[in-house]
Amino acid sequence: MGRWFLIYLLGCVFVWAQELNQVEHIKVSPMPDLSTPGVALDLLFAKPLLQTPQISALQTITIQNIAPFAPKLEQFSTSVLKSLNVYPQDNTLLVVPKGAILFDVKAKLSIDKKYLRLEFVPLIPALKTQTLSPPPTPSSPPKEATKNPEALILDYAWKVCAVIGGLLLLLWILKRKSTQKFLFPKVGLEPSVTFIKPLDATHKLVTIEVRNQLYLILLNSNQSLILDKISLDLPLKKDSAQLKEELMEEAKQHIRHSKLKDPYA
Repeated sequence: MGRWFLIYLLGCVFVWAQELNQVEHIKVSPMPDLSTPGVALDLLFAKPLLQTPQISALQTITIQNIAPFAPKLEQFSTSVLKSLNVYPQDNTLLVVPKGAILFDVKAKLSIDKKYLRLEFVPLIPALKTQTLSPPPTPSSPPKEATKNPEALILDYAWKVCAVIGGLLLLLWILKRKSTQKFLFPKVGLEPSVTFIKPLDATHKLVTIEVRNQLYLILLNSNQSLILDKISLDLPLKKDSAQLKEELMEEAKQHIRHSKLKDPYA
């Protein structure tokens, strides 16, 4: 019974060993082509990798289902890493890098998934020293040509003439507007005396136009009398001579019946 149990146990170990992947080769090499040298880790496996390598927050890389292998530790003096430790633990391959500066990890997997390359490169590449050419010496600004005094006087005279001409033009425009306002006053807004006719030494016949209304007034030395009020239609206004004759006849008719009849009749 004990013999069969031992055979079963050996068979399980054999099957379990067949399921684990084997690390056939480990190589650590510098990458001197960078401004700050990087480090490359090459891993060769017996079977294709069936899972993606996991990277923790501390940038520790783990690959599961890996059979135990001989660990490898590398130290660096002038590189992005101080050390790189590759070792197995609980059927897991661990890659623990310790950086001298901030670094990034780039993974490359072959087509057959048996070859894995991990590159540790600076996170911020160092700036290459660039030879800066000295800035060009600014050329001195061209000196302004000294103007001839006669040219300065002529330039000043042109400016004065332009200002005087502008003022004269402004005065002419204002004068023209005021002249037009005088020639074409508003009709019928202000009272105006349109006719005066002396009848004798003490009496006068006067017509006054206010707001298109014509007032016929008889004046003497003591009093005045409005004889009539006539509405004027400006578009149909009669000839001035004819209107005067009609007003005279109308005034005589009113005078005969007015209070002022006795003094001059």
